[in-house]
Amino acid sequence: MINDKWISFRSQIKNPHLSALFTYRELVKDEWKRDFLATQAGFFDTSIIKPNQVHSSKVLFYNKNISKEDCDGTFSDNKRFVCSIQVADCMPIYFAHQYKHIFGLVHAGWRGLVNNIIINSGKLLLSKGYNLVDFDIIIGPSIQACCFEVGSDVISLFDEKFIKNKNNGKFKVKLQQYAFNHLREIGFLKNNISIVKDCTYCMPKKYFSFRREGQKAGRMIGLIGARNTQGF
Repeated sequence: MINDKWISFRSQIKNPHLSALFTYRELVKDEWKRDFLATQAGFFDTSIIKPNQVHSSKVLFYNKNISKEDCDGTFSDNKRFVCSIQVADCMPIYFAHQYKHIFGLVHAGWRGLVNNIIINSGKLLLSKGYNLVDFDIIIGPSIQACCFEVGSDVISLFDEKFIKNKNNGKFKVKLQQYAFNHLREIGFLKNNISIVKDCTYCMPKKYFSFRREGQKAGRMIGLIGARNTQGF
């Protein structure tokens, strides 16, 4: 479902108790902080997990207390918590268990991808006793291969099947496809993975883009958690 403030991924999540969203660039005003956004969107509670994102491959699980730590992925089984990230070209990747209150959200840029943030996410869930086939995955809007141009130093880190050579010393990388393949390889089911193919660089009226706007770029917010059924 789409409104003028954010994309709701409710329809892509089988678990009726969970929901997820991704904001448009319109929600950059000071009053739209993550806690207020969660309340307005109808999440069960507004105890927001706010990781200090450092383009790492570190993911953490929270179930009792929230602390702000250096990491780029958070997971929880506490219905009073909401996982959050902010992005401006990198991928937001949402994880929602199909029938338990288990959910997570990962900030996946190219550095995180090549350093196995997806594999680490799968390992974390397995270590908690969950089966990966029971999760719905949503890969949200991000920069696409049409606009993600890099040099040979970066391209050497990727398998050639995800690379397009521009014949000018530059290359384009299919980051979403790379993420999709990693998810499949570690045990998540193909039919449970949804991909939003919006390119944040190509769509300036909808999204911020660090590559397009540089340091002045704002950030979109991603949230996932338990839903207040009276609010949705």
